[in-house]
Amino acid sequence: ALNAKMEGEATKILDDVERNWMRKVARDSFACAVKCYDKAGSNGPADALEQCAKNCQVPYQQASALVQQEVGQFQNRLNRNMQECQEKARDLITPGMENDPSKMAKIEQTLINCMSKQVDEHIKLLKPMKERITSALKNFK
Repeated sequence: ALNAKMEGEATKILDDVERNWMRKVARDSFACAVKCYDKAGSNGPADALEQCAKNCQVPYQQASALVQQEVGQFQNRLNRNMQECQEKARDLITPGMENDPSKMAKIEQTLINCMSKQVDEHIKLLKPMKERITSALKNFK
């Protein structure tokens, strides 16, 4: 349930970035490449055409890398915090405790509470992440 909650919220943010920002950068890159082909016509040198088209893709590649970097940092941070929750729960287990269902249930609840808190905190971090991404993507217009 926690995974679905986090994934759902992240998907909303990333879909918005893709629809409202990345598509424009991609369209501009493809329009630029079409201009390269129009300019070269049937007589232009192939290497110049290829270089022109490659250059047109650079902004989209950079924008994609920027989004991937932000998302990667976000995921790494969430993973580290989830790992910390697991370690805290593991630290509460003492020898013989794994045979006591009541005590294990309390530790499991502690783990779930920790993870739930991390998910809620990271959902709050999605909006600032989106703002950083969209602010940087404004430079690709």
